[in-house]
This record gives sequence, structure tokens and C-alpha cells, in this order.
Amino acid sequence: MEYQQNNAGQGLGIAGLILGILAIILAIIPCTAIIGLFLGVIGLILSIIGLNQASKISSEKGLIIAALIVSIIGILIAGLWGVAFTKMAKDSHVFENIETIKNNYQDINNTMEDIDTELDNLDSLEFESDKTMDELEQSMEELEKSKPAKIDSVEHRK
Repeated sequence: MEYQQNNAGQGLGIAGLILGILAIILAIIPCTAIIGLFLGVIGLILSIIGLNQASKISSEKGLIIAALIVSIIGILIAGLWGVAFTKMAKDSHVFENIETIKNNYQDINNTMEDIDTELDNLDSLEFESDKTMDELEQSMEELEKSKPAKIDSVEHRK
């Protein structure tokens, strides 16, 4: 009788192990902990599916259990970093500072709108002053036209 070894779930176990190892590596680095958490969850899901397949046909489960453990460790490390960052953010009043920044931004935005309105008003005043200057120039031209006639009439009287 020939014994045939079945590798059901082993491929998923290898994928889960690789993702679990990557999850641990990325979870240790604070800035990439969220990626580690994501990879850990995917590795955990693949490992559970692989363990389920291996259990159905009584296949070897050692690699799949290792993948399951490594994925859980990656998730825990990334989760701890997430809790630590949230705690630090709350303790350092980051959220209050964000609200202050939002309020300051809104104040700056309102001030800029006021400045734009004032500039529009100045433009209209400049246009009115141009109209007034044109009217003054016309009056000056009329005076100059009428001035020589008056001068001539004054000279003739003498």
C-alpha cells in the first residue's frame, strides 16, 4: 500500500507565515505599524483557512499553526503601537491643537475675504477717482478754451 501525502492548506500556511513575518517587521517600526496590522490580519485569515483545510483531511498543521502564531504576534505588536500613539496624542493635546489650527485657519480665511472685499472697494474708488479726474480735465479744457477769449476782451478794453 502506497502512502500519499496531502499538502492541503500548506500553500495558505506559507502565505500566512510570510505575511505574519512581514507584519511583525512592519509592526515594530512605528510609522508602518498600520501596514503591519493590515498584513497581520490577512495572514491570520489565510492561516485560519489553511488550518481548516488541513483539519478536514488530517494533513500536517505545524507550518500553518506557526503562521497563525506569527500573524497574531504581528497584530498584537501593531495594535500596541496604535494604542500607544492614541494615548500619546490624547496626552499631548494634539486634538485640541488641531481644533485651534482649524479655528485659526478659519479666522485667516475670513480675514482674507475681508481684504478681498476692501480691495474691491478700493478698485471702485479708483474708478470713481478716474471719472472725477476725467471730469476735472474736461472742465480745465473748457476753461482753457474760454480763457483766451476773456484775455482778448480784457486787452481790447485797455
